[in-house]
Amino acid sequence: MQLTNRYRSFSLLVITLLLLWINVAGATQLFYLGEKIPDIQRPWSSTHYQSLIAALQKVNQTQADALPRRSGEFTGPIYQRMVSDENLKAQLNIYRPLVSRQNEARESLFQLKELMRLYFDFNAAKQPYAAEALGLMSYSLNQQAVLFSLTTEFWMTLSPGEQSNPVRLNGLVETKDAAALLTKSSLDYLELTQQFGREELVLYSADLSKQLPRLFVHLSSDARQGLLERITYIGQSHSNPAVRTNIESLRPVLVELQDDMQQQLNLSKRKQTEQKSAPQLSLKLPKPDLPF
Repeated sequence: MQLTNRYRSFSLLVITLLLLWINVAGATQLFYLGEKIPDIQRPWSSTHYQSLIAALQKVNQTQADALPRRSGEFTGPIYQRMVSDENLKAQLNIYRPLVSRQNEARESLFQLKELMRLYFDFNAAKQPYAAEALGLMSYSLNQQAVLFSLTTEFWMTLSPGEQSNPVRLNGLVETKDAAALLTKSSLDYLELTQQFGREELVLYSADLSKQLPRLFVHLSSDARQGLLERITYIGQSHSNPAVRTNIESLRPVLVELQDDMQQQLNLSKRKQTEQKSAPQLSLKLPKPDLPF
């Protein structure tokens, strides 16, 4: 009986220390190990991620193995909010200004990369937050795809002159390069079989097979070709059969997308050639045959 009471007291203490809700003037505040974090009951923006990172950095300096985990009984809801698709809805709200949505997507992606720095330990023989780190990478790919969609939407609003502006073009190239680098990094983790567990890599590879097609269509031609070659290699050589299966199922999807994009490009070039070779219709009126 005494052991049961002690266990209940200990459990209550753990809950109190981990998550402490305080209602002040009708506003709910959440504290994690003494540090204030954003409300997990509502979608997060880039500023919420920034506040969370500041809090977790302090926690990480004073507590070992204390970052929120994906399946933690008390910390799970915090992690689930980090990677919730609800956080993306405001960026996809067509009734909000496009430029502000694009800036928000860009800043959220930056904050996610900073959050991943907390969860990844590249010096560790075994990743202490393996499932959480891979989940953040997968979610970052989703955020990158949203940013690309908004960038494309913004690009379509520009005039031909603005689209040919060197500054605009350079910005688009930088966005594509950053996406290609993130995609490459996402595949690198599949090959870290010593740092990540088998089940974690299987789940991660399944997530990649869903996320990569959305991002693939926005990459440059060279990046798409490089990605296809990398996918082929991993699908044939990975040590985990389940990972190979997930990646092999991704390849035909990407190949079909590549073929469709190439056909559209060829059609566009053919139309441009036909327009250039077609006789030009003159709108000038002939001079009248004057009698003098």
